[in-house]
Amino acid sequence: MRFGYVTPNSWGLEHPRQFIDLAVQAEELGIDSLWVSHHVLHRDFIKDRLGKRPYHDTLISLTAIAGATQRARIGTSVLVLPYLHPMPTAKALATIDHISGGRVDVGVGVGNLRAEHDAIAQIPFEQRGRYANEFLQVMLALWSGQSTSFDGEFFSFQDLESHPGPAHPGGLPLYIGGHTPAAMRRCARFATGWHGIGLEPEQVTSAWNDLRAALDASNRSSDSIPFHLRLHNPIEDLDIDNWRRRFDAYEASGVTEMVLAPQSGDLDMHRRWLDTLVPALTR
Repeated sequence: MRFGYVTPNSWGLEHPRQFIDLAVQAEELGIDSLWVSHHVLHRDFIKDRLGKRPYHDTLISLTAIAGATQRARIGTSVLVLPYLHPMPTAKALATIDHISGGRVDVGVGVGNLRAEHDAIAQIPFEQRGRYANEFLQVMLALWSGQSTSFDGEFFSFQDLESHPGPAHPGGLPLYIGGHTPAAMRRCARFATGWHGIGLEPEQVTSAWNDLRAALDASNRSSDSIPFHLRLHNPIEDLDIDNWRRRFDAYEASGVTEMVLAPQSGDLDMHRRWLDTLVPALTR
């Protein structure tokens, strides 16, 4: 099982260089993947957590991490699609993929923070799932490198191309966040794999069964489908033996990559967390 680290671009660090340096440290210690979070406005729990401290932009942060690292996969956990438009997003992600040497994984979701959605999104909250489906169709079409046309509910165009496409043939790996039946259908239809959050091992088994059913309905095999799980964990929890037991339990339940998000904006605590856990838990 692989091990990922969510860098604290969302935790109010004074300067982006600080979480970029943490990403470099994590890679040097052996981490498999590095992730950035996505919100735009200081609303609701974001405002409660940060006050006026910064939540650094997702794609710009990912670009900086791409240029500072060499080996680890890098990704978004997750992009809230209703806040974005697929054409500039497809261009930005493909460009970051080239900067990184083809290391980008694209985690996406529909979001559930109503206060932020209503301030940003271009569509009603209840339409965000349909919007996300079309968004993914448009991105995949633009990444094909061919002239493409589309006529949908939210997007319509004729004979468009976008270059560069992804660094490697076949497009960027897509990972769908969310536990709902609609999210599982979206995963089966569009994605390389699933990127869940906050489940216990016994809940992972249930989610796996739901995903397998969706894959079967789409005539896709569940063999070798990546199954990521992001956990928000106390940064003070440095019990290596307990974490090894937890990793074993999650691996047995079907998780292929554990993505841990230490809940702190304390730079020194992040350094200590990385120094303690990454060498012990990378496999």
